[in-house]
Amino acid sequence: MTRLDAASQHPLLPTFALIAVVYLTCLGGVLAARLAWRGRTAYWLAVLGVFCFLVGALWGRGYISGGATFTFVSAGIVLAVFGVALDLIFGPPFSQAGAE
Repeated sequence: MTRLDAASQHPLLPTFALIAVVYLTCLGGVLAARLAWRGRTAYWLAVLGVFCFLVGALWGRGYISGGATFTFVSAGIVLAVFGVALDLIFGPPFSQAGAE
């Protein structure tokens, strides 16, 4: 029996993987929302990205078409990365007193 056959015989493995991905995504979304609420506005893009990713990952498994699923998941990843990058580039500078 090959691994692909085992995956089709044991549907719990992909289900547990999806649960882990959704958990980590929600954790990142909560962290991004906390940072955005504290004044780092670029993280609102990351929160929107997490929402899009979750819509694509959860509803895409049977409620929306494959193309829309790919679009939501891809847009979520791009928005989250873009939000973090904007904060790293244009965010508040680190103070020298805090670094010492």
